[in-house]
Amino acid sequence: MAIVSVTTEIRAPAAIVWQGAKTPHAFIHVAQGMLRFPAAERLDRPWQQGDRLSGWILLFGVVPFSIHHLRVESIDDASRTLVSDERGGLIRRWRHEVFVTALDANRCRYEDRIEIDAGAFTPLVTAFASVFYRYRQRRWRSLARLLATAFWRNGDASIALSNDPGVRAPQGTR
Repeated sequence: MAIVSVTTEIRAPAAIVWQGAKTPHAFIHVAQGMLRFPAAERLDRPWQQGDRLSGWILLFGVVPFSIHHLRVESIDDASRTLVSDERGGLIRRWRHEVFVTALDANRCRYEDRIEIDAGAFTPLVTAFASVFYRYRQRRWRSLARLLATAFWRNGDASIALSNDPGVRAPQGTR
């Protein structure tokens, strides 16, 4: 068993990043290029506790790698935490926790923490996870900037909760 933890600072309000983190669309976007999980592409609503998806994981979006099983274990809006329990192929356990923590009104910390059990392949899978989650977080930083910009320009309540006290427009944007 191994744990990979990757953290980044995102220049967007925690409420906006959290709203995105609860959607399959963000999941699809940040994994694009390295992995594709078509089962998630069919879900056209936010994740819900108890969701179960199964289907092929495609490396680089095209190479079938393994059948993957994902279950959303919990979603906690108060602590901005999402937990999924996953498995498939070589992977016996892939417990993924997402944490979004406000640093101030316009920045947050985004953390992926993954508990991995792949038997004798755990070191190899752990190395892949480390690279994959760094890649994802780089894409998250870009996506969050786009979400925040769209929110500040359009006031789009579907992107962020308008009544969340943590969401405040930066000076000069409204």
